[in-house]
Amino acid sequence: MNHNSKLFRSKSNDFENEALEIHNEYRREHGVPPLVLNKEICKVSQKWAEELAKKDSMSYSLNPDFGESVYCGWSSDPQIKIRARDCLERWYNEINDYSFGREPEVLNCGHFTQIVWKSTKELGIGTAKSKSGRLYVVANYYPPGNYGGQFVKNVLPPGALQFRSSSSLSVSSSLRESNNNIAPTSSQRCSKNFSDLAADLVTKFKSVSIGGEKFEEEFLGAHNEFRSRHRVPPLELNKKLCKYAEEWAKTISKNGRVEHRDQNEYGENIFYAWSTDPAFVITGRDPVDKWYSEIKNHEFGKEPDNLGSGHFSQVVWEDTREVGVGVAKTKEGQIYVVANYFPPGNVIGSFAAKVHPPTS
Repeated sequence: MNHNSKLFRSKSNDFENEALEIHNEYRREHGVPPLVLNKEICKVSQKWAEELAKKDSMSYSLNPDFGESVYCGWSSDPQIKIRARDCLERWYNEINDYSFGREPEVLNCGHFTQIVWKSTKELGIGTAKSKSGRLYVVANYYPPGNYGGQFVKNVLPPGALQFRSSSSLSVSSSLRESNNNIAPTSSQRCSKNFSDLAADLVTKFKSVSIGGEKFEEEFLGAHNEFRSRHRVPPLELNKKLCKYAEEWAKTISKNGRVEHRDQNEYGENIFYAWSTDPAFVITGRDPVDKWYSEIKNHEFGKEPDNLGSGHFSQVVWEDTREVGVGVAKTKEGQIYVVANYFPPGNVIGSFAAKVHPPTS
């Protein structure tokens, strides 16, 4: 791919830029590198979008060089403009049908998996409108995703976060619904061949413990080390909270999904790691280090615009006093760590006051 290709349109394309931004919002939540917009791939996508608009029907180009997702949207109201977000949310919503940590038996959520496919690096977007008013969107990806045998390594669970309002009502990062009067359709091609596109493991640790008192001690110690840097009181380990967290860790490990318990009483951070090595273990410090690393995404002294540092802010939230941790490991080698906090952090409107910058 030619990364230095020139713009093929004289003006910047808002739809392309929005599509890239939303792709990378989702990829950031799943802990995978951002995509870059490749204008040569955009040419390929644009050419096929125009072909679809001309035929006014959905089909694939079957170009073996790229992954491909196709969308068609229309509105009965000519004043409504279909946005890139409408298309991307439609594709990403397939996450509800996906089970993490295993190879899919039937690929009915391939749009979602291609969006967050770890090995994919470049994106091209094309759009065209048919005479009937339908908008066709074509996304091409390089290297392509959705290779059999590669899903566990390339499709990682999202970092689960909970933001809370001051009235203790949960404000989640769930997807917004598209406009009710937009009727989208979409289809997606799954590559059937196996590939040597190797992917790194989710995380590589050189560790010696999982679960038990040693894990809890390491977990608590890491929290309090970081909290001291931010001049907030240390946490205490609450054994009842540990049992509560372990129950949920076991539940989500069985379901193969990283998702929150439906409750408002506690703050919650969730960590996931995977390895094919049967001896793979993690220390209590590993998830806390991972969560704290989000400090690079945090802007102190203001309310956050997104959820990019919510694990970090909960770790150092000033008012939190107690923590519980639970761990579950599947026979396939996936490890789930759930932490619950009381009082909960991430209260909307309180970030500037409760998340302090570290001492220099």
